[in-house]
Amino acid sequence: WTPYVLLSPFVILFLVFGVFPLGFSMVLAFQSWEPTSGLDAMSFVGLDNFAFALRDEWFWKSLKNTAWLALVSGVPQHLVAIPLAYFIHSSFRRARNGVVGAYFMPYITSSVAIAILFSSLFSTDFGLINVALQMLHHTPVIGWFFPAAPIDWLNQPDNIKPAIALIVFWRYVGFNLVLYLAALQTIPPDIYEAATMDGAGRFQKFWYITLPSLKPM
Repeated sequence: WTPYVLLSPFVILFLVFGVFPLGFSMVLAFQSWEPTSGLDAMSFVGLDNFAFALRDEWFWKSLKNTAWLALVSGVPQHLVAIPLAYFIHSSFRRARNGVVGAYFMPYITSSVAIAILFSSLFSTDFGLINVALQMLHHTPVIGWFFPAAPIDWLNQPDNIKPAIALIVFWRYVGFNLVLYLAALQTIPPDIYEAATMDGAGRFQKFWYITLPSLKPM
């Protein structure tokens, strides 16, 4: 019984905070319910909740925003994490753990701390991002690329979406980096040695050996 006893804390927490909420949400999807009235107030309504959602313009708007964020912040995470993991894997030896830890740090940082940090960075009047943009605006030649007035990042829908995408990218690129780095370490070094003897360059090794080997991950 020892393995089951050691696993029981995780299993209990997973059942209580993972499986139960998911199952209860599936039940609620077919019910009309006011939570303050108790469980006896549940009324089965079939697919009415789904029909209401499909007719609700806010549902489609939230779905559109989710898809936008997935493309703008999700896809670049992998486009950056894969070559970055390959660079760290091939260029660092002793300092690898420190470098990976620095990239992984945002993933384990408190959400409250991240919210406070980026609220300050994206502040309209005193945020460092707007300050930097103002400095770049007064730079010769390239100044016209940047806005003359401070950007209201946190209160305008068109501005807050790229801000959120940047935060999501910053927080999760390190997580993907760790996954790809772990996968890279499973590739036999003999393959790279054979490619080197055949005259393959660094890019050829990455394109013809590393990327195909990362398909499972």
